[in-house]
Amino acid sequence: MKEMFFDLAKYRVQRAFENKTDAEILLKSDNVAESVNRIFLANFYAVKSLLATKMKDSVKYKKVLNIFQESFVQSGEIPKEFGLTVDRSYRSRGDSEHYEQPQVTRKDAESMIEEAEHFLCFVREYLQQHILSNSRKPEEPKDGENDSGDRNKKNRK
Repeated sequence: MKEMFFDLAKYRVQRAFENKTDAEILLKSDNVAESVNRIFLANFYAVKSLLATKMKDSVKYKKVLNIFQESFVQSGEIPKEFGLTVDRSYRSRGDSEHYEQPQVTRKDAESMIEEAEHFLCFVREYLQQHILSNSRKPEEPKDGENDSGDRNKKNRK
């Protein structure tokens, strides 16, 4: 079952990078508002990939972001700066049905793309470490650990 969630996490981080690339392309064609929306989607997919490692999810943006804040940012599992990165992209996207649409400049969008790049690279590294550490067979000791049987034999001598 956990393997399925790791596959989902890998898929979601791939989608995150695709959306970041789309944001860059949109910004090059002077479509700032759509670029900012894609930046948010990139960060959102990265957040959902992290949630998959804990087998948590939701279909609602706000709920996903709350779970992310509680499970990763507030717990100290990821740096607080990434919580701010995600929050900024959420508030900047053009969803005028839920709140007033802020005026985002090209410079803001460029900055947000750079922040998203750092966050996505962090998430990819986190996933690689997390998935690798969980894919070891139970009988394999991790680096630097001794087999408990060997330790007990040494203690008996």
